[in-house]
Amino acid sequence: MSTKPNKPIMLFDCKTSQNVIGQDKFLKAFENILNHGAYCQGPETKELDEKLAAYSGTKYCSTCGSGTDALTLSLMAWDVKPGDAVFVSSFTFVASAEAPVLLGATPIFVDSDPDTYNMDPKDLQRAIDEVKKEGKLRLKAVIPVDIFGSPCEYDEIIKIAHDNGMKVLSDSCQSYGSVYKGKKAGSIADMTATSFYPTKPLGCYGDGGAVFSNTNEENELVKSCRVHGMSPEDHYDNVRLGMTGRMNSFQGAVLLQKLTVFDQELKNRYRVASRYDNELSSYYGKQKILDNCKSAYALYTIHCADRDELMAYLKENGIPCGAYYPRPVNTQTAYAKWNTRSLPVCEKLSKTVLSLPMTPYLDDEDLDYVINKMNEFAAKKMNKAA
Repeated sequence: MSTKPNKPIMLFDCKTSQNVIGQDKFLKAFENILNHGAYCQGPETKELDEKLAAYSGTKYCSTCGSGTDALTLSLMAWDVKPGDAVFVSSFTFVASAEAPVLLGATPIFVDSDPDTYNMDPKDLQRAIDEVKKEGKLRLKAVIPVDIFGSPCEYDEIIKIAHDNGMKVLSDSCQSYGSVYKGKKAGSIADMTATSFYPTKPLGCYGDGGAVFSNTNEENELVKSCRVHGMSPEDHYDNVRLGMTGRMNSFQGAVLLQKLTVFDQELKNRYRVASRYDNELSSYYGKQKILDNCKSAYALYTIHCADRDELMAYLKENGIPCGAYYPRPVNTQTAYAKWNTRSLPVCEKLSKTVLSLPMTPYLDDEDLDYVINKMNEFAAKKMNKAA
C-alpha cells in the first residue's frame, strides 16, 4: 500500500522542464531578443519554423499566435466562407468549431467513436450524406481532432473527405509528437494545426501555435493571413482579409529550448501511460490507441460510470484530475442553433470521462499512489456490486 507523496502531484507540469533545460538558457535567449529587438516573428520564430517542419516531415511550417489562430488561418487559406459546411468533432475543446464559425461557415457536428473518443468515420459519412441530401451547403472541409493526443483514423477520414471533394485539416492541438502509421503529427492530413499552449506536450510560456502544409501556395496564404492579409511585395497593400496571428519571438525562443528535451519527455509520457495501462483496474475503460500509432499523451483519460464520485474521491485524496470535456460543443450556448444531429456517444463520454495526472515528470512514488487510490475505489465498487 503506497503512502501519499510529500510533494504535490501535478495534473500538468509546465515548470519542471525549466530546471531540466536550465533557466540560464532561457534567460540568454531572452537577452538575445532584447538586444536584436525583433519582438514579433523574429529570427527565433523563423528558426522554429524550419525545425518544426523538419521534425514533422513537412515542407512548410508557419508559427502563429495560438492553436485557434492556426485552425482559422488554415481555413482562410482554403477560402472557407458563408455557405460552406465544415464537419467538426463535438467531444473536444470549442476551437475546432469556433474557427469555421468565425469565418461564417456552418459547423456540422460529428459523433465520436466510443473506444478512441475521436471522430467516428461512419458518422462522418452519415453527416455528409445528410448535408448532401438537404442541398443547402457546399461541402468544404473536415476537422478531426486528435483528442488527448491520440491520432484519429486518418486513412478512413481522408478517403471519405476526398471522395466528397473536401480537404482535411488535422486538429493536432493536443497531439504534437504523436505518430500515425509512421507519420508524425503535422504530415498526415492536407493541412495541420497545432497548439503550444503551456499544458500541451510541446508547450511554450503563453499562447502559440503553428500551421503545417506541403504546398507553397497554402503556406504563403497562411503567412499573408496571419498579418492582416498583407501582400509579400507591398506591406501596405492588404490583398485579402486576414488577422493578427503572429507568434512573438519570446515564445519562439522558449519552444526552441523545449524542443531539446521533447523526445525524452514523450518517452517519459509513454512510461507513465504504460503504467496506467498495465496497472489500473479493469473496472475502468481506457482510451484505445489505434494500431501502429503513438499518442502524445497530452492527457491520460479513462471512462467510468461513477465519474463524478471518482473525481471527488481522488481530489479528497490529493490527486488532481479533470473532466475533459463535460459538455459537447454542440450543446453549448453559442452553438445551440447548429445542434441538429443526435450525438449519443459524445453525450455519454462527457458524463463518464476523467483525465488523470499526466506529465513527463511524474515519478514512481506519484504513480504508485495514484494507481493505488484508483484501484481502491474500483475494488469498493466491484465488491459492492458482487
